Amino acid sequence: MLSYKAPLWLASLAVVVGTASATQKFGLYAYGENVGGLPLYYVDGSAVVSPKTPDNGTDVAPVAFNQNGDNGLVGNPNTTSTASTANFTNMSLFVPGPNSSDKEMGFTNDPSSNQVTNKFVWYGNFLLVENDSGEYTSLFSVKKSSTHSEDGSYDLYWNVTDSDEDVITISMRSVAPSNA
Repeated sequence: MLSYKAPLWLASLAVVVGTASATQKFGLYAYGENVGGLPLYYVDGSAVVSPKTPDNGTDVAPVAFNQNGDNGLVGNPNTTSTASTANFTNMSLFVPGPNSSDKEMGFTNDPSSNQVTNKFVWYGNFLLVENDSGEYTSLFSVKKSSTHSEDGSYDLYWNVTDSDEDVITISMRSVAPSNA
């Protein structure tokens, strides 16, 4: 778990790096214990990381992101890496807000007050989220779910504070693993 109050020059650098990525499409990859660079997929509105295209969903595709000027990550199907045609467009990745009881991440076109879509910043290739205190945090985690257990997929979570032993702390990066 990373929580860091950055000096002003680093905050400026993070915004510049995030802004520089605005015109480039990129994927996101989960790295952690036994999670070696799994790509992020859109699965019926949920954020899922998986070694292959998840089987259990009707609208499924790997996501290609652009960062908008509001520090949001806007995703569309990565059509170069999948033969299927997904039906989502311009979906914003969200982390649950601090008052949300549901900690699962996902995608939305119309964020609620408990969905944060505009606080994504970069530290190099590492994705961080700015909290209400101005700290950059990496509180990403994954957990196998019963709906994805057969294909090696994990649901993506934000700020899980319980002691569930099935939760794996991860970092999210914009760099694919070298074995991909």
